[in-house]
Amino acid sequence: MMLLTNHTMVEQLKLTDRKIELIKKLFYLTKEDENNLLAAEPFITRNLDAIVEEFYANQLTHSEVEIVIGDSETLSRLKNSMRGYIQEVFSGTYDQNYVTNRLRVGIVHKRIGVSPALYMSAVRLLWDILSDQFEKQYEEGLCSRNEADERQRSLTKLLMFDVQFVFETYTGALVAEVQKAKQELEDYARDLVETVAKQTKELQELSSQDGLTRLLNHRAFYERIRIELAGCARRKEPLTLVYFDLNDFKLLNDHYGHIVGDHMLEALGATILSSIRETDIACRYGGDEFCIIMPGATNGHAKDVCERLINGFVARNDRHQISFSIGICQTGPDKPMSGDELVMAADARMYLAKAQAKLEPGFWLCDTQETLGKFGLFASGDDA
Repeated sequence: MMLLTNHTMVEQLKLTDRKIELIKKLFYLTKEDENNLLAAEPFITRNLDAIVEEFYANQLTHSEVEIVIGDSETLSRLKNSMRGYIQEVFSGTYDQNYVTNRLRVGIVHKRIGVSPALYMSAVRLLWDILSDQFEKQYEEGLCSRNEADERQRSLTKLLMFDVQFVFETYTGALVAEVQKAKQELEDYARDLVETVAKQTKELQELSSQDGLTRLLNHRAFYERIRIELAGCARRKEPLTLVYFDLNDFKLLNDHYGHIVGDHMLEALGATILSSIRETDIACRYGGDEFCIIMPGATNGHAKDVCERLINGFVARNDRHQISFSIGICQTGPDKPMSGDELVMAADARMYLAKAQAKLEPGFWLCDTQETLGKFGLFASGDDA
């Protein structure tokens, strides 16, 4: 395994002389810019201490900066580093050694917790101070107006050139740290991947599945209907919702007990799953209320599924005279409803069917056109 400590940051990031020159071109940093900054060096060097003092006097007005610096010794070291950096800026030489120093700055700032926002505000402040120095050179007759402006433009290019190298260590999270963390993560993941996958699957099932019927629960219903409505709208297809509940289920529980009621609900869940299409989604909406989301299905398709469901339920449940009240509502593709609107519409139709079932017991269904029919009497397969 390659030891990162055997290689410089420039080597790790593969920053060859050629690549550095290409990056200079991206920032339009030319030989003329190097000469512009080098020409300002004597004046900057004479005023270097004043520049550094002004920089930190301004920086320390921000409490966040003061907290990061922490003490006078650190401040003194930082001032010395700033002097060195400013001298490099006006050296006219921006090679691998210069780039290495910029990367080190990024590493130090990252390790001590300097945020990108704080770093960029410091760069902006330094630009202002050094730009003022160019103005002073002009005012003292040490350079022309055009020369001062050119030096300012060259400074802007170089500082942006510097910033992108510093942020190599922020955004890249440092090659050394990334590789180390990656290796540690791979080693750790190798031991945990199966356990995590198993637990995730169990948690997903527990969070989205009704424990009794093994159908999706109320929360998962709304997640899926939102997804399916969006998919049908995108494909310009209809979607039909079947909403039903068991008639007189409370009386069954009161008379025979909740164990019998639970067994009936378990059987109903199995019957629903064996009656629907592969693309349909069955849910226990709550209590003895159930929903079937049918993407791409019409009113007629939904009736076919309801007929299979009722036949299957009657075959499984010949002991107790329990029936359904069913409401069907089709939406889209022209004017799709929201999930809430669709549930309300199907629920309203279910109550129309339930009212009829109280007058004449049996399996009653109210479809998209609010047409009432009793099992065995309503036609199946007609599209709405």
